[in-house]
Amino acid sequence: MRLPLLLILLPLLALSADFYIFRRNFRHKSKWIKILWWGLSLVTLFLVCMGVTGLFAFPGKLDINISMWIFYIFFLVYMPKWFYSIFSLFDYVPRLWKRKKGKWGHMIGTALALYVIGSMLYGAFYARQHPIYNYRTISFPNLPEDFDGYRIVQFSDLHLETLGSAANYLPRWINRINQLHPDLIVFTGDLVNRRGNELPPYMNELSRLSAPDGVYSILGNHDYGDYFHWENPEEKEQTLRSLIADEEKMGWTMLNNRSVFLHRGNDSIALIGVENWGLPPFPQYGKLDQAYSSLNDSVFKILLSHNPLHWKHEVIPHSNIDLTLSGHTHAMQLKLGWKGFEYSFAEPLYPEWSGLYTAPDKHQMLYVNEGIGCVFLPMRIGARPEITIITLKKES
Repeated sequence: MRLPLLLILLPLLALSADFYIFRRNFRHKSKWIKILWWGLSLVTLFLVCMGVTGLFAFPGKLDINISMWIFYIFFLVYMPKWFYSIFSLFDYVPRLWKRKKGKWGHMIGTALALYVIGSMLYGAFYARQHPIYNYRTISFPNLPEDFDGYRIVQFSDLHLETLGSAANYLPRWINRINQLHPDLIVFTGDLVNRRGNELPPYMNELSRLSAPDGVYSILGNHDYGDYFHWENPEEKEQTLRSLIADEEKMGWTMLNNRSVFLHRGNDSIALIGVENWGLPPFPQYGKLDQAYSSLNDSVFKILLSHNPLHWKHEVIPHSNIDLTLSGHTHAMQLKLGWKGFEYSFAEPLYPEWSGLYTAPDKHQMLYVNEGIGCVFLPMRIGARPEITIITLKKES
């Protein structure tokens, strides 16, 4: 059902905008301008129809980067047209009172269309290749003395299959992380996009990550292979086992429903990791009580959990875990507003979608990293790839 719906809905919305803009701006232009207008429009429609058909006719077979760029071209062409059409329609409102058609809608719509084009080009060809490095200092009264100033680097959601040309920048990102001299490096899930065999070409590079207390990782929802059409369940299971083994070969320690203790002097803290936990349709492989049996003891605890919804649904009600580190949301790769007044379309689904959050009792905290890779569209607007540097401080 989804294929016919998309094949009808997308061209219908696109052609509606094309006819409206043509009648308003181009119907009295030269023949060659008309040919150019409809030629570009019909080629774009053909591409997206072929892309949608390929995704459904060959599930898991079509190169994901090709399909992402097909959709990107479609939205690059039609998103500005939709914005222009919506705002310029207001010029016809005075006609209801038999007055002359306005011009402000046309001007505002044109400006917005140009802004959208610029943002999409910037998001695809610059922003997605240049992470921001967020420095956060988080204080806790119960942090052991010897861990005062402890530095953690968190990164998340590489989605290796979707990196495309951004993979050329991976060595630079690795160098920068190592130059930050972290005590600990953590990766909070979605290393691959659909299949574990995306990892081997990047293993040498990712194995260069180094920290005194090691590199730790967990599985995200994409790591299980649930978004690929497998010939049989055994193949899917074998690919997941290979992914876990390859991460261990890189020198990463996977915390799949288990925990370790990190030591400084006479003090120690617990680092806990769970498999992916999410509300339906996302599976709930994460088992918090299995990962750490004494969830309310006096030990300072850090949890790695891919989906931030886990924090409110299980972590806060059933534990006194001090700091949870998550990813998953990507801030929907689109963030509007400015610092302190930011909004993402991720917010209705994930109330905690980016940055630092504090529980009502003020004792438990969550940090949501916006990730590095992309899903669906190869661009990031306002939501740059993120690498987080967290410094733990003992609150006096």
